[in-house]
Amino acid sequence: MTYQIFVSFYTLLLVVTGATGRSEKNAGISTPRPVTIQCLEYEPKVVSLSGVVVRETHPGPPNFESVANGDEPRTIWVLKLDNATCVLASDDVNVKEDNEKEIQLVLKAEQYMRYRSLLGRRVTASGTLFHAVTGYHHKRLLLKTDKMRRRPGA
Repeated sequence: MTYQIFVSFYTLLLVVTGATGRSEKNAGISTPRPVTIQCLEYEPKVVSLSGVVVRETHPGPPNFESVANGDEPRTIWVLKLDNATCVLASDDVNVKEDNEKEIQLVLKAEQYMRYRSLLGRRVTASGTLFHAVTGYHHKRLLLKTDKMRRRPGA
């Protein structure tokens, strides 16, 4: 009788602790895997980010506070990310950022014409990241955009 209790207890212990010899599942129940997010790096590292490209208007000079109060309206392009991201600090200007969901796109004049058809579309944009430093930077993170392409099925 004592032997049967011992075997039953040992079997229960194996099932509860997951020591069944199966690495993927414990007692037939899936176990959640920890999610690790790899933070991005600032320039010169090239990154690729996916999301929807939108236009936004923000106050510009002279005070960068309010278009209604006379500041010049400035239109920027923003990549609204599919998934929030983080960026590792590289110096006193390019500081660590967490849970960023929007990135201001920095484009050359000809890129605005080339990528105009992508507004409102899901894209992948690649380039180098830098942190906002002036009143013209309306998001904490900016991407010097090398190229943009529409995502398949988007």
